[in-house]
Amino acid sequence: MALLGKYPYNIRIKRSQINVFEILSKDRCFIHYLFFDKYCPPCRAAVCIFKFFDLYRRCQWVPIQEARSRLKDYPYLTSRNAAHELHMYTNEGVVLHGFYALRRLLLAIPLSFLPAVLLYFPYADYIGVPLYNVISKSRLKHISFKNS
Repeated sequence: MALLGKYPYNIRIKRSQINVFEILSKDRCFIHYLFFDKYCPPCRAAVCIFKFFDLYRRCQWVPIQEARSRLKDYPYLTSRNAAHELHMYTNEGVVLHGFYALRRLLLAIPLSFLPAVLLYFPYADYIGVPLYNVISKSRLKHISFKNS
């Protein structure tokens, strides 16, 4: 290595760009399937918000009405009342619903990583499950049952 003057200007250091979202997320190549009620206005609004912040497109949103017509593709929804709460089929093959599905969804989206970590603290589900159930039941007044 030849030095020109005091500093070695002919040395090239290859720097890789640091992506904050790569640091926050461990694995970027998985897909979760989330089932929601397409006739519920609050549910559709939440889906639009989550789709906007899902930068890596890890979540596949499936309306429960379409999933019921293709039960051979989604056999785990046959015994569940999926229209009353969010259901998630994770990349590990686990079916989550309600608060636990929302918590895993927040963990999968990079910008909501920090609130999701708070929901994984011990005893957070003692507050989260009843709160999710209250919100889930209150959304029923927004649904028109003639469409479903």
